[in-house]
Amino acid sequence: MRRWLLLLLVISFPGFGEMSISRELVAPAQVVPGQPLRIAITYWTDSWFNPPPSWPEIVVENGTLLTTPLPNQLLTRQEGGKSWSGIRLEKLVAAWDQGTLRFPPLEVTLSSAGQPPRTMQLPAIAHPVVWPSDVRQPDRFLPASKVTLTQQIALYRAGEGDSLHAGDAIERRVMVKAEGAVPAQIPQLLYAIQGTPTQRLSPVSGLLEAGRGDFLGGQREERLRYLPMEPGTVTLPALTLRWWDTERQAWQLAELPGTEYQVGAPRAAGREAALRASALSHPWRYLLLASVLIILACAGYLARHSIWRSWRFAQAAIKCFWDPVPLPELIPTTKEK
Repeated sequence: MRRWLLLLLVISFPGFGEMSISRELVAPAQVVPGQPLRIAITYWTDSWFNPPPSWPEIVVENGTLLTTPLPNQLLTRQEGGKSWSGIRLEKLVAAWDQGTLRFPPLEVTLSSAGQPPRTMQLPAIAHPVVWPSDVRQPDRFLPASKVTLTQQIALYRAGEGDSLHAGDAIERRVMVKAEGAVPAQIPQLLYAIQGTPTQRLSPVSGLLEAGRGDFLGGQREERLRYLPMEPGTVTLPALTLRWWDTERQAWQLAELPGTEYQVGAPRAAGREAALRASALSHPWRYLLLASVLIILACAGYLARHSIWRSWRFAQAAIKCFWDPVPLPELIPTTKEK
């Protein structure tokens, strides 16, 4: 019986767990400045009894480690007749000028169950980064896999009617969605036009996310208000965004049409006159107020006796409260012998 118990204990006891680590740069053959890439570090183990991994520091040369969060991934594989489980850490990196994006070699110490610590060497990784041909404005260079432009135009009028007048406002809202690009790379598109005062609202930038919160790209929303002060024509110019297609390795154009608006002379006496006219155009408010006052006056007249008695009672109560109350003398006037 003891032999069977010993054999069962040996079979059920877990073997020594092994661990390995790998590092790779997920990047196409041609990389341009500003294009976000993924550096991935994967821990592999063949046992569930190993301690959790300690991620090494990611060092980047001639580039920047972006702070955009990426979710970790769980992986599995079959190798050497064993089932391996892995966890994958990914970070976004980018080079802002042409050159060589490098990751120096790393030494990582792994600790596995039942075995002494083991040091592994991760080799260096290098990848060239080159500007594409015919770059006109490096500060407005946008590398992406897909770009979408949309716009909305809203008209704000100080009075009634469909026509625009001096003193009204025209707001143009432009949304740029760029897949495979970070929001900081999307350039500004809306600018003031000569002869028309403008008001710029703060742009709003954000991330485009795929399933499970994975990074997909960036978006930027701009709003610009045109404030014509004189009659005439306000022309909203057409917009053109030239961007680099990282999948086709070619230049692409994203365009939005422009439009024109006719602005008439200012209204008769400005917005203050419109407010006064709107107040005078509703006399029922004054009639309602007068009716309420008349009803209150009639109710007070009918209840004048009750009100007078209540007033006298309140006066008496206040007087009684504040009048001094005489206290009996506590010190005897005669002394006992």
